[in-house]
Amino acid sequence: LARVRNTVENINKHVLPPGIEVKPFYDRQVLLDITIGTVKHTLFFGISLVLAVLFFFLGNIRAAAVVAAVIPLALCVSFIQMHLWSVPANLISLGAIDFGVIVDSAVILTENVMRHLEEGGKRLNQSIILATSEVQRAMIYSTGIIIVAYSPLFFMGGVEGIIFKPMAFTMGFALIAAMILSLTFLPAMISLVFGENLHHKPPSFITKILDGYKPLLRRWMDRPLTVFSVAVFVLGITLLSMTRLGTAFLPTLEENNIWLRVTLPNTVDLDYSVKIANQLRETFMKQPEIDKVAAQIGRPDDGTDSTGVFNQEYGLYLKSPDKMPSGSSKKDLITHLETELNKIPGITYSFSQYIQDNVNEALSGVKGENSVKIYGTDLEVLDQKAHEVIDQLKKVRGVADEGILKELGQPTLNIQIDRDRAARYGINVNDIQTVVANAIGGAAVTNLLEDEKTFGIAVRLNEGSRNDVADIGHLLVEAPDGTKIPLSMVASVRLTDGPFFIYREAGKRYIAIKFSVRNRDLGSAVEDAQFLVEKNITLPPNYSISWDGQFNQMKQAQKKLMVIVPLALLGIFLLLVSAFGNFRDAFIVMINVPFAAIGGVIALHLAGETLSISAFFGFLSLFGIAIQDGVILISFINKTAATEHGQMKDVMVEGAALRVRPVLMTAALSGLGLLPAALSHSIGSEAQRPLALVIVGGMVTTTILTLLVLPVIYGWFRGRALTPASNI
Repeated sequence: LARVRNTVENINKHVLPPGIEVKPFYDRQVLLDITIGTVKHTLFFGISLVLAVLFFFLGNIRAAAVVAAVIPLALCVSFIQMHLWSVPANLISLGAIDFGVIVDSAVILTENVMRHLEEGGKRLNQSIILATSEVQRAMIYSTGIIIVAYSPLFFMGGVEGIIFKPMAFTMGFALIAAMILSLTFLPAMISLVFGENLHHKPPSFITKILDGYKPLLRRWMDRPLTVFSVAVFVLGITLLSMTRLGTAFLPTLEENNIWLRVTLPNTVDLDYSVKIANQLRETFMKQPEIDKVAAQIGRPDDGTDSTGVFNQEYGLYLKSPDKMPSGSSKKDLITHLETELNKIPGITYSFSQYIQDNVNEALSGVKGENSVKIYGTDLEVLDQKAHEVIDQLKKVRGVADEGILKELGQPTLNIQIDRDRAARYGINVNDIQTVVANAIGGAAVTNLLEDEKTFGIAVRLNEGSRNDVADIGHLLVEAPDGTKIPLSMVASVRLTDGPFFIYREAGKRYIAIKFSVRNRDLGSAVEDAQFLVEKNITLPPNYSISWDGQFNQMKQAQKKLMVIVPLALLGIFLLLVSAFGNFRDAFIVMINVPFAAIGGVIALHLAGETLSISAFFGFLSLFGIAIQDGVILISFINKTAATEHGQMKDVMVEGAALRVRPVLMTAALSGLGLLPAALSHSIGSEAQRPLALVIVGGMVTTTILTLLVLPVIYGWFRGRALTPASNI
């Protein structure tokens, strides 16, 4: 873009005459600058919250600084790998980075070192070695589990794959780097920064939390059936409420512009189209939210988009957010523009955005967010069924900008020869066709010689007669006996509607009905429309109907995820079996997966978001974090059970108490690291907000379930007697 701007500046200075200059009306750098500003804001506050949480829980600024140092180092390694693998950096791969997840390994190790130092009786290096040996196996498996949780993103295709795949690479590279740094760099830095004379005490609030946690967990462990039943009941209510969330493909990225497509009647000429364009341009420029207006009529010069002068496209470029009138919104502006457009008879229109419009057309080949395609052979039947479909779409709440990509409407001179009448006069059909072809198309009657060149000279009717049905009907056809018979005596001459476009796909004719969905979720709106169309419209034999656009892309992505996600969960389960050495512990940790979704669903409800592909990927990340917490908790319970003797309940309570602080820290870091992204409503935050909301909300319920419900379920499964368990 910088080179383009330099070239334009050079053209204005040295090529064009005075008074003429090239001015850009759309510069994508403006959108890039706004979104990069949003990402910077999110990253800054995310890192700040992570530092605050580290200091709050560890109670030592040096420990917090050492852990925080892992973030830039891990990201540097990640960016180097992205460059080597040619992975692009985009809004999601940068803005949706969860710093809390990246430092989880470092947090677990540092907290364990601090715990040994707080217990006393050991030198610093002994504490570091012992703490590292206790958690290194769990850290490696936990990191692998989170990467496997992100693995479905690697296999996604289409638009969602382009957007979210870089995020999976970024997080995968960063997690591996953070794990290696936690096992190498971090112990060395702790030894260097702390020194042998460090005497550390845990923050007082941690002691108070443990004083309340232990008796509460003991009481809950006495009622395992009640605890499990309540948890399942809450989960059931949450899953039931998911049906009211609605579904969507991807959140719409706000581009700070409006791309408006206006379709006039097919038969308009250029003068009328220009008149309407000037009228609309004046109307648009009167709106206080609009900065610039660019209008396009017809097709581009290179002919890549075949259309006529009835097609108008307007780029409405809004003022920057800081210059927008107070109280105004894009939604209100579109509502007002709809009122103005409805004053012009005979037009259809659709609202989109510059990039979004190109993406939508690339998805389905139709200039609209969604479309219904009817396949068949007869254009008149297709047109009739298209009008029936659009009547049904108008009944659905939330459907807007509906319109037919018309194929009929081109004025066509239709001459049908009456063979019986022609035979009565002894006239051949070929003779009639020759007369019509010569009169309208012209035929060479002589040649013009110019030096060595020969030019044919054609004769035909003048333009007025060629466009007059009566004059064409008066054309004379010579019979074999020399009689001159008017064309209208042997043929029907009529002006009818003919095709001016014939759309084809996969070798079949089709007609498309475009529509958008506003103020309602995409999934339920299209499902209602499909129900009405299937119920009220009957297609002739060999005719078919399909739904395309964002809805179709959403369904394809959902089908792919329905296959990939179970395989990812199976991979995680096998890792857990390898880590614990038995199926029981692996199964108990996997129980955390559905329960982790409770907070994410509640967060989506509170924020008014739908269950989009972005939110779905947020659940994948959440599941990985929840399983990681479960692994850390169960591993320490097993270690405690292997080294201590006593009642199962006491052993489990003590083992779980050792992991209260790291579980709280990882949950707070994972949630607060994305809190700015979850709360942001700035331009560029739309795609990452559902993902962030799911993780932030899910970490609340995941923490409660990990610390209170999971130990209860684990104790219930294992029974009251101590049984051997694999140390992880």
